[in-house]
Amino acid sequence: MIFTTVIFLFLALVLYFINMKKGMHMNGLRAGLRGLITVLPAILLALLLAGMLEVLIPEEFVKRWLAGEAGLTGVLLGTLGGMLMAVGPYASYPIIATIYASGAGLGTTIALITGWTFLGLSRVPFESGFLGLRFSLFRIALHIPVCIAAGLIAHWIELLFM
Repeated sequence: MIFTTVIFLFLALVLYFINMKKGMHMNGLRAGLRGLITVLPAILLALLLAGMLEVLIPEEFVKRWLAGEAGLTGVLLGTLGGMLMAVGPYASYPIIATIYASGAGLGTTIALITGWTFLGLSRVPFESGFLGLRFSLFRIALHIPVCIAAGLIAHWIELLFM
């Protein structure tokens, strides 16, 4: 996390000085502050939600169903969980990070992220409204094996190298 923060800080400073040469640095600071004010409540609530979830999820459940030892079962549950997770990135990443920190395996976590990214059922009403239900079902059918494969590959990497 510190490395990412340092990279963001460096990029922000570079862009600040580029904008300062153009006399637009205050506009950039105001725009950034507006964005922060807009998303800060959602981020804070998502972190609180993740903390509550961490306490709520029984350790035994994580060890039995989501840990690296769960194998294919963990990957399938991760894919299904990601598919059902109907929240945006401000909430999903803290939740996924909490599940991973609780002991979920790498394969389960990768399947959870890919399931949320590729299979999110909350998008189906909009997608099928614009592109048709047949398209949505075809997309989901194609992405299920992709999510499972990504989770299994991550699981094998965890077994072999970690």
